[in-house]
Amino acid sequence: MTQDSPVREKLRPDELARRSARLLGENDIVVAGDPGSGQALVANIVHELGFEYLDPYVESPDERDGAAQAVETQLEYYRQRLAATSERDRDGVAGASGAAGAAGATGGPDAKRFIKTHFYPEVFADSAVNSAILVVRDPRDTIYSSYKWFSSFGDSWIPDAADMIGKLTYPDFLDRVRLGDGEPSIPGWARFYRSWLEAAPEFSKFAVVRFEDLKSHPVGAITAMLAALGLTVTPEVVAQAADRSSFKAMRAREDAASAGEGESTKNARIMRRGQVGEWREWIGEGDLAERFAHPALTATAARFGYEATPTQ
Repeated sequence: MTQDSPVREKLRPDELARRSARLLGENDIVVAGDPGSGQALVANIVHELGFEYLDPYVESPDERDGAAQAVETQLEYYRQRLAATSERDRDGVAGASGAAGAAGATGGPDAKRFIKTHFYPEVFADSAVNSAILVVRDPRDTIYSSYKWFSSFGDSWIPDAADMIGKLTYPDFLDRVRLGDGEPSIPGWARFYRSWLEAAPEFSKFAVVRFEDLKSHPVGAITAMLAALGLTVTPEVVAQAADRSSFKAMRAREDAASAGEGESTKNARIMRRGQVGEWREWIGEGDLAERFAHPALTATAARFGYEATPTQ
């Protein structure tokens, strides 16, 4: 089987991702984040830096040699919308335009590969993974972005989620139990990030990357991320990766890739707005503001520099 040949086994995306976790090695770098935190942005940056990026919901490491292979799932269209996965499908090779400038990005025994996850750190306890990135975004924006994503793509992700498409209100979504931890969105966000912060000392390399920093000063944020991981990339390649990962550039690529899709997904977007502080448009001073004043959320958010209080 070649690297770009689709694996024929049909699995639910979360089942596929869990299987992939146990096949990771010491050169894999986990990119952990709650849904809506900005992992698509990090994926594109990593790809443009020249490193391989594995999306475990549409790809899987080969049981024999660990090489990433496309997998047939209900999320086929998702893979084609992002440069991080679609270009490997097309070319059958890892890396992108920046590969020449990234140390260890072009293969060999020391090549580094990044892999997205929404799982808790204990899922990787039995793997050889020793490096991780924690992607964090203001929880009010993260959870709202997650709601918008599931409201558009939920039926491809959760077998019993047909009722979510165009019907689920935001308060209903906040009450809905999440996959993976059995908690509603707000306490679930806090538990997820608290668990990763507590697990940080178990990794030899650990970087926290804030979505807002990637938006306000991308070159500096990318450079800091690479330094924390012990990776070296030329400044020219970093600048190019930042430019090619702007919202405008990524949205244009997704629009082109989704042009031929069917009615169910053609108007849905992974790159919906990419906005910092969108929560100010909807939170108000009533029930939603009170919900996001949850003690566990505000305490955890403060550890990342967010003041998630009703008056902020």
